[in-house]
Amino acid sequence: MLKLIENKEEAELLEEFCEDSFGINILSMLKAYPPEMDICRYWLQITGDYMTAAVCSYEGEVVISTTLKADFEELREFLDALGYSNILCQARDVVSLEMFACGCGQVLRKEKADSQNDAYEKPETAADYEEVYKLLDIKGEFDPWFTDICRRINCGTADMRIIRKDGKIVSTASLLHIAGDKAVLGAVATDKEYRGQGLATSLVNSFGGYTIYLRCLPALNAFYERVGYKCVDVWAEIKNR
Repeated sequence: MLKLIENKEEAELLEEFCEDSFGINILSMLKAYPPEMDICRYWLQITGDYMTAAVCSYEGEVVISTTLKADFEELREFLDALGYSNILCQARDVVSLEMFACGCGQVLRKEKADSQNDAYEKPETAADYEEVYKLLDIKGEFDPWFTDICRRINCGTADMRIIRKDGKIVSTASLLHIAGDKAVLGAVATDKEYRGQGLATSLVNSFGGYTIYLRCLPALNAFYERVGYKCVDVWAEIKNR
């Protein structure tokens, strides 16, 4: 059975899933966009006596966190009825859902450590965020992205850091999702003219106090392994064809 989460008490049940990068994603969205806002929707799957899956849907983007006891036939039928642009999940779920992945990679993790660098700034103005937006080469309009990332930062479920050189932002990295003492790293980029100076490494190492996950693209595995990340899972993305 899939139950729509409608209040704070029910939402607390989802904390059971804060054991992987997908559950962290869902819980951080839950704090920034609680059920009563009706912007992001959440469901909990109960199979027998067990909570077996959590689902989050935000503007067509779906994240699922599952256990091995999940009812994948029910999940597949539910997702087809719900509608989605893309689904982010563990690679094992793709087979169980009888769907097809359009991309996949390793989920890396770095255990909690102290910050190794404090030579960074945080964006303060809309102009700063617009520079970051362009540096990340994000597809889509600026305003929705700006509104979303600012809300999550203000709610304490995201953290963005930058480095300036020659009067402009040349490198950035973010904890895109924070839930308790766990977080998901992403949105790491450096201006091509400033690469090779260790700027991205410096920013990535500046996040202390969290066990940090990263859904990594294959080409970047070696970089993150050098700064202490280890493979713990495999992620996959499913697009609605």
